[in-house]
Amino acid sequence: MSRVGRSRLLVAALAATVFGVLTILDGTNNPASADGFRILSPSASDFPQHVDWVTTCQVTKNAPDDPIVFPGMPGRAHDHTFSGNTSINAYSTAEQLVNQRTNCTNSGDTASYWMPTLLVDGKPLNPYQVRAYYRAATRDTSKLVAIPFGLKILAGDAMATSPQSAGIAGFQCRIEGEGATVRKQSLPPNCGPRALLEASVVFPNCWDGKNLDSADHKSHMSYAKDFKCDAAHPVQIPQLTLAERFTKGRTGGKITLASMNSPMTLHADFLNAWKPAAMAELMKHCIYAHRFCETVSDSRMPPGMKTTVPSGSAAAPRPTATAAPAPTKSPSATASSSAPAITPAQRSGTRLAVDGARFPAHVSAKVVVSFGGSKRSAVVEAGHDGTFSASLSIPGSWSGSAEVSVTANAGKLSARNTVELR
Repeated sequence: MSRVGRSRLLVAALAATVFGVLTILDGTNNPASADGFRILSPSASDFPQHVDWVTTCQVTKNAPDDPIVFPGMPGRAHDHTFSGNTSINAYSTAEQLVNQRTNCTNSGDTASYWMPTLLVDGKPLNPYQVRAYYRAATRDTSKLVAIPFGLKILAGDAMATSPQSAGIAGFQCRIEGEGATVRKQSLPPNCGPRALLEASVVFPNCWDGKNLDSADHKSHMSYAKDFKCDAAHPVQIPQLTLAERFTKGRTGGKITLASMNSPMTLHADFLNAWKPAAMAELMKHCIYAHRFCETVSDSRMPPGMKTTVPSGSAAAPRPTATAAPAPTKSPSATASSSAPAITPAQRSGTRLAVDGARFPAHVSAKVVVSFGGSKRSAVVEAGHDGTFSASLSIPGSWSGSAEVSVTANAGKLSARNTVELR
């Protein structure tokens, strides 16, 4: 072999070695995983933002309804653009929606999302796609619990008379596959003919652990600060961002919103009717696994998931209805028509979540997990619909079958289940 040939081989070998070393070093923070799903280290700069999953949905309908702010009062609200669950109406509850159809590409996402209808020169314009981002928004995922079934959240200010914080509600211009051309700002920018307009709202990610809703639809929730929740809202959940994308070249006129006919009133509502087992699987394979899952659909799932609708995905077993209930009907009255039930699930090596259903509204219940001769317990209060979510700290040494029990009303009400601890 000539001297030139040997030199080329030496350079190639050196380049390969350097590339290998860089790959190993990069693997410390951002190693690649199978099928294009990256696994991130908590020390990675993009960990809070990119440990996530995303579902993409289509518009369901436009209607002047709001089952959170004006439940049972069709036509009372300003016009909203609904996406996700196709059965949504002014009377809808999570119990009704969970077994209905969705237009999201992830069949497990039977939740409903809505935002005020966007107007261009006074005429309604629907987004061509709605994206729901579920992000860790923290570096310690062991503190995260799945979003409780039936949780209602409102984010942004529908009555704003001055520009809101773009960190909560705002607009940006994007070119798909290339990223933002105009960074997120409080008021709608002119995106020109090449870029699309995106309107997005970031939801609070700290829950009070008791109430699925509140009188103002906000005070049961708060935003984490420096990844930490405040004492009044100690339960941290994945942070939802809802984004509507509008066809490029269609938003060049005067942009306002149906709420107060203003560009400053961007807000969004979320009614969590996810199939609980489906969300639990995404928590396990994306959030707790530290994966950048991005879009998860029926045809694209992270390693370990074989279906987006696991067995037992429906809220077990709750009454459902296709017709609107009478306005005087109490959710807790139907929920208590059968025996209470609990579903335990290990969220991390030291964290156990217990979801309860069909308990009397606002009853105080004691949750106990027993392993061998040791026990851990917590006291929770059921919401107005008879559900609760509890989070218990357990020793990392526990491994095997554990018994979980919940008692209420001085022992007159109880539910039991078992969970395999790893």
